Amino acid sequence: MTLEQILDRFDGVERSLVVVNRTAPDPVLNMLVDTFGDDAVTVIDGRAVGETADSASTERGSLRQADGGETGTREGTIPSEAARSRGVTAGEFTAEQSTGSDPDATRELVIDAEALRQNDAVSFDGDSLSDVENLALLIEGGAVVAGSTLDELGEAVLFVNSDLYITGSRSVDELDLPSVISGLDDAMFTLRGYPESNRQKLLLITISRFIERIAWIAGDGMLRSSFQRLSRLDDEVGTREVYERVSAAGVDTHLYGVPDDVPNDLDATIHSGYTSDFTDSWFVVYRPSDGTQPVGPDVSTDIERGLEGGVALLAVESEPRVWSGIWTFEPDRIAAIHQYIKRTL
Repeated sequence: MTLEQILDRFDGVERSLVVVNRTAPDPVLNMLVDTFGDDAVTVIDGRAVGETADSASTERGSLRQADGGETGTREGTIPSEAARSRGVTAGEFTAEQSTGSDPDATRELVIDAEALRQNDAVSFDGDSLSDVENLALLIEGGAVVAGSTLDELGEAVLFVNSDLYITGSRSVDELDLPSVISGLDDAMFTLRGYPESNRQKLLLITISRFIERIAWIAGDGMLRSSFQRLSRLDDEVGTREVYERVSAAGVDTHLYGVPDDVPNDLDATIHSGYTSDFTDSWFVVYRPSDGTQPVGPDVSTDIERGLEGGVALLAVESEPRVWSGIWTFEPDRIAAIHQYIKRTL
């Protein structure tokens, strides 16, 4: 058994990322495709045009996949109050219509601003379609599970680079995940490092820092993290500072990697080796002192979910500079990853 085989046992959920942008849709769409990778989400460009929700049935936009192909057709109507009380689905906040009698004509998208405003998962409080701009909506099984503005995504991953974390310019206590990123838990992903992509690996770094922040806030429990090369802890000032703060907070910290240069004066347990689990894996696993467990319905934030039930990221380098993996709050998955690392590495 290897960490790659552990990963292969997990099934991922399928999600789509709908991007609403009229000002500069193509650059934004391309940036999101480059950031979120090949498998985690299907990035779609949803361009909404119109002035009011009442006119949405006649106003128009376009819906096209990131590769330029058309999406599947879907009929829909503006949702009723009863429908909204059950939660907003993709079919309820959008509808596709054909213009003219040509069956091959481009399907057109309308978006109901009121339906978006009524959805607590979406950070949108506008009154009309003219306010639906620069918004990313995460869809799973036809339902909107999260929404973030492009400003929020930009601050987290789109308009920053890894140096922000490596140098320590952004400290561990400053990181919050936009809901669209946190909503990617349990979605399998494939991400590419430089030079294939300038941004995709940053998503791994961002999620890693988020888990490290949870451990630091908790001040107890256990954190297990891999670095491929242990020398990275001294080479990357920001990374070293994070683990100094985490261990000083009282977290039982375990670090894994090839022992090319073992870090000194760090209150952590070092595990070294040369197998593929050490050389080709990227994991950050936080286990609370009471163990992994399901969280109650009163838990409202991802920080609280991680503090109470644990959280884990596992990725393996399936080929040079290509990472496949998942991150999860699911207690059985966290326990499986944690137990394998504890017993094997």
